[in-house]
Amino acid sequence: MTSVRTLNVDRIVSWAADLAESYEGWDGLRAWESLEHDLRIDATHDRRGHVNLRFVIRGPRGYDPSAWEASVMVTLDAGEDMRRLVAELGDLVS
Repeated sequence: MTSVRTLNVDRIVSWAADLAESYEGWDGLRAWESLEHDLRIDATHDRRGHVNLRFVIRGPRGYDPSAWEASVMVTLDAGEDMRRLVAELGDLVS
C-alpha cells in the first residue's frame, strides 16, 4: 500500500463533484493530479450519459520522466454513479 500526497486533499472531491454536476457532458479532457504526479485521473464524457475515468499510477517517483506507468479505464453513468463516487471519495479522504 502507498499514499498519495496532495496540498489540499479535498480538491479531488471538489474536482469529482464538478464532473458529477456536469452530467450533460463537456468537451475534451478534465484531469486531476496528485502533488508528486504519482496519481492522475483523466475524465472524458461521451455525450451519451457516460463518464470515462482513466486512473494512472506512476512510480516509484511519479515526477521522474522515466517512472513506470500503469492505467485502468472505468466507465460510470454520468448521473447517480458519479454522485456516488463523490460521496465515496469524501469518505475516503476524511
